[in-house]
This record gives sequence, structure tokens and C-alpha cells, in this order.
Amino acid sequence: MNAFEASWRAAVIGRWTARIAGTLLFLLFLAFVFGEGPPNLSRLTFAERWQALSIAALFLGLPIAWKWEGLGGLIAVAGFGLLCALSASNLQRWVLLVPALVGALHVASWGRLRMGAPASLVPWRLPHSVTASLLVVLTAFLLLCANEIFGQPPLMTPTLHPDRSLVGVWYGTGPKPVEFLIHSDGSVTGTVAEFVVAGAHIFYGRSWFGQLLHINSPYRIMGRLSGDRFAAPFECIDDTLDGSLFLQNRPMRLLLTRRKP
Repeated sequence: MNAFEASWRAAVIGRWTARIAGTLLFLLFLAFVFGEGPPNLSRLTFAERWQALSIAALFLGLPIAWKWEGLGGLIAVAGFGLLCALSASNLQRWVLLVPALVGALHVASWGRLRMGAPASLVPWRLPHSVTASLLVVLTAFLLLCANEIFGQPPLMTPTLHPDRSLVGVWYGTGPKPVEFLIHSDGSVTGTVAEFVVAGAHIFYGRSWFGQLLHINSPYRIMGRLSGDRFAAPFECIDDTLDGSLFLQNRPMRLLLTRRKP
């Protein structure tokens, strides 16, 4: 096998690797959008709108590459480039870097394949065992994503026994004053404005898979407020709980501080 034929075979493998990986990433993106809901553009700042547009381009370029390989790959790479221009910290987020690399692989494969196949090329097919393995991996990936997006809490999350970093009184002021008291047994009491929190508990908000993909918040409080169910996903940073409270599908920003004794 000469170098020209080897490069063509590598480009074919690269094309299908990018297609399969791109499909998985796009399905993950769709699951996140349907699970969390699309952003309300009217409430976003100018920079946040550009960021949302860049993320959309990054992931939408991947299915476009099935039809127009070079164009779809360029759209994905351009979306990532704009994200990095908006914030250099995006270079360190592999959940954004991976689709950008897949887009770059599409561009590289398209550039080689458009040169044509070698005349002496011997046809070959993907073994059935490889195809079956890919389908199993795809199914497992989709099930794990669905579990993280729609599970409350997701399966495979261990029982949370709050430690000193979580136990205590957390409060925040704003349009609606909030106070949560997290107990060592995992129960949560408190108030939101004039309403009393009832039957609430704190759980892990994601499994190892969600942590690996950096989706969902690490913790989630669930209970009832004025007869309606609420969920409050958040992360704990030092003496601050940063997250949101969802009541009747309406989010409210949560930024709570630990009350010192």
C-alpha cells in the first residue's frame, strides 16, 4: 500500500469516525436542549446571545457535515473559534473542544477525499461485528444521556449524606428572599418569600456520567412549595450555593450564602 492509498483509507475512516462521533454529540446537544429548554434570547445580554449562537453553530455543523462535509466541519470549527474569542476559558472545556475536533476531522477528511480514490484501490467493507458494536455503543450512550437529562435524580447516583460543607442555614436576598436549612439526614426545610418549604430533600444531581460530560448541577433540592413541586439544582462553591429554583417551569436565580453561627 502506497502513501496515496493509505491517506485515502485514513480519510475514509476519519469521515465515518467524525460522522458517528458527530451524531452522538448532536444527540447529546438535543437532549440537553429539550431537557433544560432553549434559552430565552430576550433575557440574554449581547455577549450571551453571541455565545448561544456560537454553541448552536458548533453542534449544528455536525449533522450538516453528513450532506456537506466541508461546510459542516467549517461551521463547527468557526463556532468554537467564536466561543474562544468570547472567552479563552472555553479552550479548557472538553465538552466544547471535542465537537470542534470532530468538525476539524470532517474538514481534513473532505479535503483528502475530494482529491479522488487511487485507481489501484481494493474495495473493503466494515465488518458486521464492528457495525453491531457501534450500534450497542450508540444505544448505551443515548440511554445514559436520557438518564442524566430526565432522571430526577439520575439512576446510578448514590445516596447523599450531607457533610459539613452542605449542612447549615443558607439564605439569599432578592426579589424573593430564600432560606434553606439543610439537615444532616438529607432533609431540607426553609422558606421562599412567604411560602414554607415542605417535604424537601437534597440529592446528587448527576451520576459519574453526568460529571464526566459536565452536564447538570452536582446537587439538587426537590420538594413542595405552596402545594407545587419545585426543583433547585445548584453547585456549592466555598460558602455559596449557586443555582436556580424551578417552580411551575419558571426559573429563579439562587445565590445563597451560609449563615454563620
